[in-house]
Amino acid sequence: MARRRRKYKKQPLLRPIPRLPSVFECPNCGVQMVSVKKIKEERNELGQVKAVVRCGKCGLYGELWVPDIFQSVDIYHRFLDMYLEGELEVELIKKPEKISTEESNASSGGSLGEYWESGEGAKEEA
Repeated sequence: MARRRRKYKKQPLLRPIPRLPSVFECPNCGVQMVSVKKIKEERNELGQVKAVVRCGKCGLYGELWVPDIFQSVDIYHRFLDMYLEGELEVELIKKPEKISTEESNASSGGSLGEYWESGEGAKEEA
């Protein structure tokens, strides 16, 4: 005797393909905002390409030469090893801070409400 045939076939469970990360943790400030960029146009005499590693929060910046076959994960770990051993010269490049509206009002001599209350705004309209 044979057993009954199934009406449907179980589909295999699809697992997502593991992907390599593109944003990494900063060794200086600990925030996950480090980006890695490989510049293929710049090569040295050994055929290596220039890589730039930059943190978006604290401004940590480093340049290093890596083989062309390295991916961003490999470049980050090479940078991390060199940074922790002190072999790499890094710079802290800060972006200029944006001026808030409160600071701009204070520098102009008061808030907008005080400007209209004093009557100067009404004089200009008329």
